[in-house]
Amino acid sequence: MRRAVFGGSFDPPHNGHLALCLFARELLGLDRLIVSVSKNPFKGPADASDDNRSAMAGLLTAEINSARPFAELSTWELQQQGPSYTVDLLRHVAELYPDDELVLLVGEDSYRQMPQWRESREIAKLCDIAVFGRSGGELAAASCGETLPPATLFDFDMPVSATEIRRLAAAGQQVSHLVPPSIAAYIASHGLYRV
Repeated sequence: MRRAVFGGSFDPPHNGHLALCLFARELLGLDRLIVSVSKNPFKGPADASDDNRSAMAGLLTAEINSARPFAELSTWELQQQGPSYTVDLLRHVAELYPDDELVLLVGEDSYRQMPQWRESREIAKLCDIAVFGRSGGELAAASCGETLPPATLFDFDMPVSATEIRRLAAAGQQVSHLVPPSIAAYIASHGLYRV
């Protein structure tokens, strides 16, 4: 079985996350997807609580599954002490599914940071890496240094930013065009990101 892992802070999940997961399912011939809510050591504290981020990631997972069952939510990273490290998540998934072929889904920005990740060289031994880049595959390939692990690059231009969504929500503006309807409703009903 071909199983992908897609981690993020999901603060909040947005249409870019949804499109990436659906795009990856078709392009990579994935059988299953794990959506993992993280505590990213490269980012400051999340604006929304772990419970709210998990709930919204659950809604994202439901959106991904609207056509057919494919994705599952994992809060394993949140249950660990300290920050999240991708290598630990991948080892955990590999233990759970020892016969599966693992694929890590990442955005181009995250991929460029990989040399700074804990045990980054080990990641490429645990899984294939699929990079979804805003600037296009050729540019990403040309600009990536030798320190980056091997990866398959996909042109993916979905300029949606969680930072911008939080800014709009804090200003009381609509975010329904940037997030799935269930997540827009959740943000509104829980008063998230209001200053």
